[in-house]
Amino acid sequence: MTITVAGSDQTLDSSGRGPWWTRLRSFVAAEGPNSNRNARNLLITTTFALVAIGSMMVLSASSFELVAQNRSPYEYFTKQLMWVGVGGVALLVCAFTPFRVYRKLSWVILLGSFALALLVFSPIGLEVQGNRNWIRIGGLTAQPSEFLKLSLVIWGGMVLARKAGLLRYARHMFIPVVPGAMMAIGLVLAGKDLGTAMVIGLIAAGLFFVAGASSKLFTGGIVLGVVVTLLAVVSSPNRMRRVSAWLDPSAEGTAQGLGYQSAQALYGLAGGGLFGVGVGQSRLKVSWIPEAHNDFVFAVLGEELGLVGALLVVVLFGVLAYSIYRIATLSENLEITYVCGGILVWIIGQAILNIAVVTGVVPVIGVPLPFISYGGSSMVAVLTAIGVLISCSRATDQATPVPPTTPEHPRATVVGRRFAPRPAPDRPVPGTVKNRPTTTRAGSGRRPPRRTTP
Repeated sequence: MTITVAGSDQTLDSSGRGPWWTRLRSFVAAEGPNSNRNARNLLITTTFALVAIGSMMVLSASSFELVAQNRSPYEYFTKQLMWVGVGGVALLVCAFTPFRVYRKLSWVILLGSFALALLVFSPIGLEVQGNRNWIRIGGLTAQPSEFLKLSLVIWGGMVLARKAGLLRYARHMFIPVVPGAMMAIGLVLAGKDLGTAMVIGLIAAGLFFVAGASSKLFTGGIVLGVVVTLLAVVSSPNRMRRVSAWLDPSAEGTAQGLGYQSAQALYGLAGGGLFGVGVGQSRLKVSWIPEAHNDFVFAVLGEELGLVGALLVVVLFGVLAYSIYRIATLSENLEITYVCGGILVWIIGQAILNIAVVTGVVPVIGVPLPFISYGGSSMVAVLTAIGVLISCSRATDQATPVPPTTPEHPRATVVGRRFAPRPAPDRPVPGTVKNRPTTTRAGSGRRPPRRTTP
């Protein structure tokens, strides 16, 4: 049996053999008998690659400072591996959870995440560097706002898909998703975390874009988000000083004040050159870049792995976006499409925002680089999101008939996004008598009554 690659005259045999370029084209093809499975495998492979790079960079960026404090150089690395393990378990649980469960529990997930976010204002809440968005339980700390992102994606995608036929009306497009998103943003801003609030706003905008909001409604939402961001910046003297340092980095004292972290990050990226100084050989991580293993880990990565390594990470995020996009478009279920679109905007948008901060394109706002930065809450949340994506892909597999491979159906023909067998000839089964054709009444779908002799 041979399979023709979509959009090409190249063919593969039944075992998938053929020229390497044909196999690669088949793997990344938007249409094909195994396109959904290939997209899922590409998603899993890219996720493992990003997690591996992130764990390596956390070890490299944190070890020297820990040794200087007479602590184990592997302390942060082992903690990160622990959270990777917890996130891996969450990924597996979510991946094998039927997608209909998310539909039934979407409101429960949202309300649970709101309840968790409210705990930051309770006695177990913890303030870190002026932001009160953490909770401490025993010896563990967690950031509930990271899970608020995922719950908003699942709940918002389900609600918008359920109201798909009414989204041309503004009240159905914005209610209840906009009030839910505004409550989430308000909770995060109450804890003085503008970066996370911006990511949640970006998720809401992405959901409306995927749902097909009109240009007027979409533009109005963006204007509202910009206004809220400007008010949050103006109302905080510290944020205003950060913006001033970003607008005029050459001002006296900027490089030693609030612009110090950004300036050192740029020095690190510039010092890496094309191929970097080598893993573990960064000079700027040695008491020059504060919290180098957290939000500014991309600067250490650029110095040690150079432009090639930095571009490799950017390409991996691009491949991750492509695989999520394929899973979203290969499904005919609007709920799956909207949820995948929301997760795509969340992970890729946050990655772009973090890299923009490190490279000085935008002011410092403090968002982690997904899969790369140190942090248990962020790692568990994004790995859980990957598990939800795998569940979406498995639901598409269960809804799509598997292309036949029996000798009776030697080839498959494309029908939309589905693969259907070429109809077999009308032959009688051996050992049976072929039924004679019968006629039916037009439009009745029933055989005519048998005539009886009076």
